[in-house]
Amino acid sequence: MEKIEFESEMISVKDLLKATNILPTGGMAKNIVREEGVILNGEICHSPGKKMYKGDRLDFDGFEITII
Repeated sequence: MEKIEFESEMISVKDLLKATNILPTGGMAKNIVREEGVILNGEICHSPGKKMYKGDRLDFDGFEITII
């Protein structure tokens, strides 16, 4: 699993996946999150617009991203 730290006050799940280049577009991120989901703070999340804040952790496709 690749660990990434991302500095932000607040960012949505889909924007984080796009900003970290895990997915190439926000539209693709939105569709994948809705259909497949991601793990946000240990729980499944299907909401691409879900806001993430400092200390939140997202797991997706072999990546672990922590907001710092």
